Amino acid sequence: MKRNIVVTDACEMWIEARAVEIVERKGIGHPDSLCDGIAERIATDYSRWCREHLGTLLHHNFDKVQLVAGETEIGFGGGCLLKPIRVQIAGRGAAQTGDGRAIPLDIIAIQAAKAYLRETLRNLDPERHCVVDCYAGHGAGELVQTVERVTANDTSFGVAHWPFSVLERTVYAVSQHLNHALLDQFPIGEDVKVMGARLGERITLTCAAPLLATEIADLSRYRAVKADLTAAITRFAQAQSRYPVTVHLNAADHEASGAVYLTLTGTSAECGDDGAVGRGNRITGLITPFRAASLEATAGKNAISHVGKLYNVLALRAAQALVAALPDVRQAQVLILGQIGRPLDDPQVATAALCPADGAVTDRMRAGATAVLNQQLEQIDALREEILNGRIALF
Repeated sequence: MKRNIVVTDACEMWIEARAVEIVERKGIGHPDSLCDGIAERIATDYSRWCREHLGTLLHHNFDKVQLVAGETEIGFGGGCLLKPIRVQIAGRGAAQTGDGRAIPLDIIAIQAAKAYLRETLRNLDPERHCVVDCYAGHGAGELVQTVERVTANDTSFGVAHWPFSVLERTVYAVSQHLNHALLDQFPIGEDVKVMGARLGERITLTCAAPLLATEIADLSRYRAVKADLTAAITRFAQAQSRYPVTVHLNAADHEASGAVYLTLTGTSAECGDDGAVGRGNRITGLITPFRAASLEATAGKNAISHVGKLYNVLALRAAQALVAALPDVRQAQVLILGQIGRPLDDPQVATAALCPADGAVTDRMRAGATAVLNQQLEQIDALREEILNGRIALF
């Protein structure tokens, strides 16, 4: 197959040469990340149900989940939830088959949402703390057809870069460290956030991590835990970076008045922070304003034919493959544009912008990059199965 593949020199400045770089990651308990996770869990469970009961996959997009925050009364030692967190599931899916068999769409969606919340947040009980509603409707007929014929069901693009910069790698690693290893060592919740700024050769990380009110008896205990946690983050972050790192934790605290970052359930969704699919991390797991990015939400879209999902994942895979296959290339950015109704393995254009370690892109690099992109596009069916089986991180 002759595909429209274009390989160019990267026109932007090498990321490590920039005077300023900013990178953010929202942790797994952030309201936006929760919405992403719920949307993807619904899409996965719906697809699994269709395969098990119908022997096929049906059109769906559940990428319109919204979280409306609750209200709490909280202080040192504990508190109570005054108003539940509301999860509102929208999007599209089939509620019955073509021959009239019913599909329990609402039940699948609500159970999936509760399961994801239960598995992600240790201190939140979705039956007690949340109200989950499903408002998903039926998909448009022409989009259903794109699933049946497995062609692109949107005109959109996916884009990603590789490798991470020092700051990107540090921010991602610190966020994951907080959400996993440090979660077991300190009385903190899952709603962490890491904002990184590199000015020249110095990195500043502004981190947010809620402390569990039931484990913090007074301000003295809060200060002690915060100091120890700050030191742990700093040690870990410095090990990830060749630049000096300064860490600020819970910078909004006003300790003199006792206004500090406490939580009952582990997430700010309990007390005023709403969430929505697609407002958080991109396919790289980061928010990177100095890099090209798609505004498409990967989570919740169907993995059968939606280019907003498939091409973002494929762009990241392709960028990683390019850097691995071409030792003279220190950075690659891949953008894949789909056209509705077009075969998924034959996009309107797939383009790679390469940043060689020295000099310009050579004919050998172009030929190698073209071969890599062709190979990646040929593997899109296998990529779909990885997504459907939950083996690929999307945010």
